[in-house]
Amino acid sequence: MEETALKPKIFGHRGAAGLAFENTLASIQKAIDLGVDGIEIDVWQTTDGEIVVFHDAYLDRLTDESGFIAELSYGKLKNTKLKNGAEIPTLKAVLDLVKPHKIPLLVEVKAENAFLKTLGILESNLPSDAFTIGSFYHQKIMEMKRQNPELQTAIMFECVPVFLEDYLQKVNPDLVVTAIETHNAYLVETVKAQNRKLLFYTVNQEPEIELALKAKPYGIITNFPDRLLERTRNVTGSF
Repeated sequence: MEETALKPKIFGHRGAAGLAFENTLASIQKAIDLGVDGIEIDVWQTTDGEIVVFHDAYLDRLTDESGFIAELSYGKLKNTKLKNGAEIPTLKAVLDLVKPHKIPLLVEVKAENAFLKTLGILESNLPSDAFTIGSFYHQKIMEMKRQNPELQTAIMFECVPVFLEDYLQKVNPDLVVTAIETHNAYLVETVKAQNRKLLFYTVNQEPEIELALKAKPYGIITNFPDRLLERTRNVTGSF
């Protein structure tokens, strides 16, 4: 079984979404400044082929505009301000910010049409060990892993799949990213037994932090990386 560090890797969720407006360059810079081990972001593809960093399918929550992001051009989005006045960043802009700091990215692809372009941008700008491409679209992740076994991949879910052992062997992700609220001992043991890396999301409050640390995961995704970093500051050794 893969040995897991007692101190889990701390991933900033959408940058540091609890401390700065999510999925913005400012939020990502905040996570960098705090010293995170990794940063999770979300991406969509516009109608004219740009990959943008944004979580929701619709603009309504995060901007004063409305519309389905995948049905809009980048020309439209470029002039759409987030509610804090910032621009919706492109993936390329995020990579320019992150590259000098050599902080790994976990990139969640939010739509099936965005996989190829996203992967192309990542491979053109980062070494293979500097990013993981993940999604709730497990079929796409499985196909990409089969085409390139060296590609670091992740699957996300909010449940414990039936016949998890067989499912993980079939999809073959490097990282298994699951909701802290719905995990159980079976999931934790199965992921670790197959030498895959377990990450929990989104761990923000003290009860969630306690629950996550008890399971001894590879990593924890949080809106408040400052809390997790402080909590694990003096932790050393291995399980």
